[in-house]
Amino acid sequence: MKKIIVLLLLLTVSVAQAQKNQKAVALAEKLSKVMEFDEDQNAKLLELILDRNNKKRALRKEYADDKDTFKVKAKEVEKAYNKDLRVLAGIEKFKLLVVYRKAKRAANN
Repeated sequence: MKKIIVLLLLLTVSVAQAQKNQKAVALAEKLSKVMEFDEDQNAKLLELILDRNNKKRALRKEYADDKDTFKVKAKEVEKAYNKDLRVLAGIEKFKLLVVYRKAKRAANN
């Protein structure tokens, strides 16, 4: 019985991780279209997104009780991600992303 419970827990965790990775893939595809990336850049973009998400998850676990510190650290992770994305894409393509983000925010408001 214990083996079945452990197996079910592992399966649940695996499904949850797959869903998170699927969201990252979808985001990478969306950003790749907006920024007109090729296959290599798309793969690097996916790595950047997954790395950012993993860092934020680790911060969330580390600073679960201290939300203010988490926000500061998460903002640092986001700045590093944007810097890496800017390096990957170049300034001109990054400007496309900025326009896309502004349009998306305006549509949501």
